[in-house]
Amino acid sequence: MNKKILLITLACLLYCCILPSQAFIKITDLVFDGMSVDPDEFDVTLELIKENKRKNKTNEAKGKVKRFPTKLTTITARQVNPKNIQLEVDTSEVVAKTAKDIQGAISNVNFLNAISEAISLWEGVMIADVDFAPLKFASGQPNPDDGRNVITFRAVEGIEGAPEGTPIFTIVTYARSKQVEFMGKNIKVKPGTILDADIVYDPTNDPCLALHTTEGDFKIGGDDIAIADGGINPNADLSNCTFISAGDVTDLAVRSIAHILGLESSAIASAGSASVGQIMTRYSLTSDDEIGLANIYPNKATLTNHGSLNGKVTLNKKPVTGAHIVLENTTTGEPTVGGITDTKGKFEINSIPAGSYNVYVEPLDGPIRKAGLGFSFLGFNANLNFTTTVLPDPITITANKKTRINNIEVKELSASAFNINHLTVALTEEDVNASSGAFILPIRIMSGETLTDIDFWGSNINPEFGTLSVSGTGITVSNVRENKSIPISPFFTCAECEDTPTSMCSRDPRCDVTEEIDEEPDELPGITVDITCTAGTPPGPRNIIFTGDVLDPENPSFGLRDQISGGIIVTED
Repeated sequence: MNKKILLITLACLLYCCILPSQAFIKITDLVFDGMSVDPDEFDVTLELIKENKRKNKTNEAKGKVKRFPTKLTTITARQVNPKNIQLEVDTSEVVAKTAKDIQGAISNVNFLNAISEAISLWEGVMIADVDFAPLKFASGQPNPDDGRNVITFRAVEGIEGAPEGTPIFTIVTYARSKQVEFMGKNIKVKPGTILDADIVYDPTNDPCLALHTTEGDFKIGGDDIAIADGGINPNADLSNCTFISAGDVTDLAVRSIAHILGLESSAIASAGSASVGQIMTRYSLTSDDEIGLANIYPNKATLTNHGSLNGKVTLNKKPVTGAHIVLENTTTGEPTVGGITDTKGKFEINSIPAGSYNVYVEPLDGPIRKAGLGFSFLGFNANLNFTTTVLPDPITITANKKTRINNIEVKELSASAFNINHLTVALTEEDVNASSGAFILPIRIMSGETLTDIDFWGSNINPEFGTLSVSGTGITVSNVRENKSIPISPFFTCAECEDTPTSMCSRDPRCDVTEEIDEEPDELPGITVDITCTAGTPPGPRNIIFTGDVLDPENPSFGLRDQISGGIIVTED
């Protein structure tokens, strides 16, 4: 069948959730001869294309008509009728739970209200043109082949293609050719047309997950948790839970509905959609989210003061696939929008507010890794072996005009950048590098607040090498000191120990009185700093910038300037 089923899973951590979802990066697939290209077979496909071109040339010389396919096509997913998107909600299993599940009951009314609130956030993006039809009640379970967009709180039956044991996931079915077989019929559609999308919330797959609905308005930086319904069942047995996970249903719905709209995880960590574990609930959409939606469904009536940017990224004069381009507002310091280069190293970002921006290119190594782009072929084949490169001068985006950067040449590098270690859970350095970057949290700070002893780890970061700062005005970094023992994992082990006349145990309050520390948490060198946000600083995300003054040949940095998108978020009062 000429269609493609994609799924994405959402894993949860201690008191916060990792929420891959929307923002600028679109659901992108690479198609050859009517079939999706397996990311692992990309190079093989390129060789096949070369061979097919040779065969075609031979056939032409011999006067033969037969031609072999030689074209790669990039398609992006989108709704065929974005002004009338129909979602169906199955509430029949909302209050059901197993005996071992710590999940508290969530009423039908609160579940529906949470879904409706998520829809209203997307409909409220003024620069995009999307509308949802009134919600319907679903009967039966989600089916990726029935053409219905079903949201259910509990998967009673197994679903084809669904990951086993995953509490929250989305399945998107879209066309990858002009003619597809769907629902027993051969239909003609535009490649990338979303045919079906289903969302399943199933906390029984994680007995230590407690979803909840939340009171209060969405704000920049999120709110303190105010549970309206659900959460931990007060009678639940928590003794079998090493970690208790939580998640706001509306937040999760915002991210899941993004997939239905054709949107993928943001590579800007500060976006409400980013694949970054956030200790923030009820996080409002940011400019990256809104511009991302407008790039697929532009509202021409409200985009009168917006322009576009396009260009190309190369390494050793060859195209760079999966490079992350970020525009940072020169006035506020906010990372406004990001984009990803295609297989030819090219990018185009539309619907950018007119203004002045710093532009930089970074690999998908943090805050999101290429593994975090579950719906994007480009993420699977991203080139990570280059330095973060900042254009020497800001660029100006002009209303209703296209701005072009002819070429951004990056430099090759084999080391890794530093990471934010504000809060992590059970990770080694290898775990972080292998992950989607979701375990690295942005730092929250309020106007007028000072945070002390904030750690940044990485073998290539120390006070002698360079300086740490934050983009924009109003935030300062001080009291920078070297730290050779920054823990990047909370895990440690204790072992039974008995004092002897010749050997005393290494007693530690983290262990029982009869034990000693057997193994400390994983640690890395780095720096520790204090960060101050002056009163009156406007809320929003900022970049953390490390400017290298000396290039250490043993531990090279990402060039002379390393920016980690959305490292700090100034929260609303």
